[in-house]
Amino acid sequence: MSLATIAYRLSSDASFAIQLQQCPEAVLQSAGITLTEEERAALQKMLNVPGMIENLRNKILKAEPWFYCA
Repeated sequence: MSLATIAYRLSSDASFAIQLQQCPEAVLQSAGITLTEEERAALQKMLNVPGMIENLRNKILKAEPWFYCA
């Protein structure tokens, strides 16, 4: 769920996205987000690709709405 939290924050908070690229560990700690080693590796892989965060942000914002039904 932590990666979903990060995806949500990326799509809704531009300053979070910028800060995450600059200093991911500090941003995650200040946001209270704890990642597993596997999640941390996946996030680092995304952060290492130039423009990846901006591309993800654009795709999330342009995605069709969906509804959760329990």
